[in-house]
Amino acid sequence: MSSGRLAKNTVALFTRQILVVAINLYSVRALLAALGINDFALFNVIVSVVMLGSFLPGALGTITQRYFSFSIGQGDGAALKRVHDASLLLCAAATLLIALGLETLGTWFVAHHLAVGPERSFVAQALFQLTILSFIVSNFSGLYSSIVMAHEDMHVFALFSVIDAILRLGAVLCIELLAADGLIVYGLMLCGISAGLAAAYWIFCSRRYAECRPGRIRLETATLREMLGFAGWTVFGQITTVSRNQAVTVLINQAFNPATVAARALAVSVSAQALAFSTNFSAALHPPIIKAHAAGESERMFFLIFAGSKITFFLVWMGTLPMMAIMPGILALWLGDYPVETVLFTRLALIENVIVAISFPLMTAARATGQMRLYEISLGSLQLLVLVLSWLLVRAGYPAYSVYLAAIAVNLAMFAVRLAIVSNLTGLPAAVYLRRVLLPVLLVVGVSSGLVMAIMYLAPGAEALVLAPGSLGAAALICILPACVIYVLGLTGSERRTLHVAIRRRLAKFGGRP
Repeated sequence: MSSGRLAKNTVALFTRQILVVAINLYSVRALLAALGINDFALFNVIVSVVMLGSFLPGALGTITQRYFSFSIGQGDGAALKRVHDASLLLCAAATLLIALGLETLGTWFVAHHLAVGPERSFVAQALFQLTILSFIVSNFSGLYSSIVMAHEDMHVFALFSVIDAILRLGAVLCIELLAADGLIVYGLMLCGISAGLAAAYWIFCSRRYAECRPGRIRLETATLREMLGFAGWTVFGQITTVSRNQAVTVLINQAFNPATVAARALAVSVSAQALAFSTNFSAALHPPIIKAHAAGESERMFFLIFAGSKITFFLVWMGTLPMMAIMPGILALWLGDYPVETVLFTRLALIENVIVAISFPLMTAARATGQMRLYEISLGSLQLLVLVLSWLLVRAGYPAYSVYLAAIAVNLAMFAVRLAIVSNLTGLPAAVYLRRVLLPVLLVVGVSSGLVMAIMYLAPGAEALVLAPGSLGAAALICILPACVIYVLGLTGSERRTLHVAIRRRLAKFGGRP
């Protein structure tokens, strides 16, 4: 993949994310206002229960993108068709299996054990069924979106994502227009949106890519066996990921009140949007890292890992530090009234984000090798530890924010283990990684955090975005300070020169000069 195409894909994904973040944040505000805290919490808990089954589709998306990118890197058109057919069959089988699990164990849990008032029990069960239907349809759109990304048509993925976000906002606005229960209305609308998105992806892929065109599906046992072998450990990793995220939300619902659950849901929403910018850059790196490994270009792969890890972290840090500093003001402007625990939950979730962000290229490098056993067992066991520690802390009577402290501690350990395993699998020089990535990152974090704390000490009103010149000026300075520190301390001289060239080209393009 050329640097020019990588840049174009990154721009497409960033443009998409700016639009999606803006729409999603407004959608959350409108949904909270339309449903109220109790129903907003109930909706998020039901979604978390259904998403416990997302480990199979999540693993399938990873497998599909990996094998498609690998086959494209090798220039093997016949292999693309084999991978498509095997992926489609695996998607259908996984969807059926998860649907059976949700309709049996899931329905039993929601009906008999979910902490919900008796007056909302029927609505909870109806919403659960609608969410299952939406989830089933979304599995197939997820499959084809993985194919689109493997082909590096990021502008198409960006367009469909924006349309999806707009339609979901429309669904929120319909809640107050229709004289029916808001949760059921919203659930029905989401089902229709999911079906439309899946159809759009299928139509595009079947017309654009030869391997996706309708025809007889040929099952080659060798391809299926290879993908299932890769899937085994990837599924384990996805199970642990789902457990540490969705299961913790269900745990909080069972132990605390709806306001705490709503605070958790809001924190998850904010942290997800903040992480999405670095996720998009990382997504643009997935195909070139895998293709570099497939072509045996180790030095190229190492360069992408070094540069990708540092840039991914810096992208998320530029938004994370200002958001942590002025979070009360952001929440007040965004939501008006919000559960009191939201500020602390969100700050802790953002800290967890930055630890995860730097690891994205390492995750891709591990999967590029196809040797997943040690990686998934080690990292998956640590992820399960988050759920175990959270359960123990809640059971012992510790406050709800303790689950975030457990997650932060475990994520630090996961980063160290991930780096060691990737170094062993790919030959990545860990000492060079520490020097070229971790040291600049720690320097930027230390200096920028110290400067922001000093500004907040001198202008305490900045935290709440008090309408006073001094406070607003301090808040503006906090917002631009991380980027300045990154430019001075985080980038090398050659990286700064590359940035200057890119900016000049962009300005020349906008100015109409050749």
